[in-house]
Amino acid sequence: MMENNLSRESTTLLALDNIKCNSLNSLKGDSLSSSVISSWESIPADVRRAIVSLQASGKVSGEATPTVSMSSTSSTSSINEDATTEAQQMDCAGESSESGVTTVFTPLERAPDNVFSFKKHIVEESNVMVKSSSAVTTKTKVITSGRGWRNIFTLPISYDVNMVARGTIFDPANAQLLHSTGVHSEGYNRRFATIDAEVDKIYGSQIRAYFTVRNIELTTFILNGGEAEKRTEAVDKLLEALCAYKLRRREPFLAIGGGVLLDMAGMAACLYRRGVPFVRVPTTLLALVDASVGVKNGVDYCCSITDETYKNRVGSFYAPSSCLLDSSFIATQDSRNIANGFGEILKLALVRSSDLFDLLEAHGSELIRSRFQPNSLTPPGVSDRIIDLSIQIMLEELGPNLWETKLDRCVDYGHTFSKLLEMVPGADIFHGEAVNIDGFFCVVLSHLRGFINIDTVNRILSCMKSLLLPTNCSDLKLHLAWQSCKDAIEHRHGEQRIPLITEIGESICVSDITEEELDRALNAMKQFMH
Repeated sequence: MMENNLSRESTTLLALDNIKCNSLNSLKGDSLSSSVISSWESIPADVRRAIVSLQASGKVSGEATPTVSMSSTSSTSSINEDATTEAQQMDCAGESSESGVTTVFTPLERAPDNVFSFKKHIVEESNVMVKSSSAVTTKTKVITSGRGWRNIFTLPISYDVNMVARGTIFDPANAQLLHSTGVHSEGYNRRFATIDAEVDKIYGSQIRAYFTVRNIELTTFILNGGEAEKRTEAVDKLLEALCAYKLRRREPFLAIGGGVLLDMAGMAACLYRRGVPFVRVPTTLLALVDASVGVKNGVDYCCSITDETYKNRVGSFYAPSSCLLDSSFIATQDSRNIANGFGEILKLALVRSSDLFDLLEAHGSELIRSRFQPNSLTPPGVSDRIIDLSIQIMLEELGPNLWETKLDRCVDYGHTFSKLLEMVPGADIFHGEAVNIDGFFCVVLSHLRGFINIDTVNRILSCMKSLLLPTNCSDLKLHLAWQSCKDAIEHRHGEQRIPLITEIGESICVSDITEEELDRALNAMKQFMH
């Protein structure tokens, strides 16, 4: 955003940063493309403030590279004479968040938008009490200097979540799957796909036939997609297969399966050659609305020091090149697995959408029975509407916060106590089931805090039961619940940040849940018919 001549776009962006300058007031209504605004907002705030101060001072010259200064010193007299002289030579000064630090940025000629050299002056003051007949306080100053470079780069993230016409993803007449694997030079007639073992049993012949009719050789690597397989060892095996295949740097590979396989494939894609494109093809309801739409990938990690297994402890933020969603896969799932997917959908309804909750309440049980296929008891379009709403809500929540710089996240609902529930040795529990048990426990916590009344609690419980979702389990005890809160503090950087609903479709994050409060909620759970 910094050039020898700052453009009108830059000036308008400065106005967006609330500069109190008459020359800029008239520009606040100027329209800019979202990409320009996004690029500006991606620059660290301290650098933006420096650029803002420089522009507001009117000292930008097209004949010289601008030098930008930021100062947070409380008084210029706190800097020694040499530093004061240098400060006087700075083009302008702005305020930064660190007290006692003055930083001067200078853009480099060959990369003025990205690379800045800097000089820092750090002034630290301390008061020393000298004991004598009369107390004397002296001030001690320590002035240090430093220099270096700052690199600023906005990572371009863009990926499409494509809805494919029901039942056509492996139809040779539909070229979407082929097109998703990229444009290759003429004569390059091979592709790579990692496929869930259960999916391969049902769809393997169709997948291979799809590429055979196009004279493309498909190399497949089959992985077990169960939660027990979600380990670094499975990722290693996939990386070995990619090495043997000799995947090209810009060649997307296919990942076809449920959430576990998509997570492992995403992690492998992030690691292989430091990042290669991959295409997600989710084959379960849970993966359709959850694992397929975000950028998180990860595996459970077994730590030899603590002798514990941590859920999703090792992973990455890495976006797919594309996602292809075909809801016809749900027809091959049994009732428990479809209900498992509803665990994540209901979570979204509770924290974000009363409309989605109404749809689940009215039609969820029949959709499980019919496996999301057209039927006489479900109005046309309802199943698609539920899936569309779920994906849209997830994208709305994740899109502006892909790297989770903001840790107060309503989509973490149901993901505080569920992690440890899933990791109990020998536990027979699916992810969506654990999320729902966690979710109902949080409903009870909300009720005990007075956020929701008992009628709302009973309505939610009735909906959960109609979706065949568990609402309690014997492993949810005080020790596990309190340990979950401690783990949340670690994972969410010092605070619990536990989402609780204030009504159906609305939520807040709280960080003050006590062990005694958990105990009361666990006792209250016993009063409900689960």
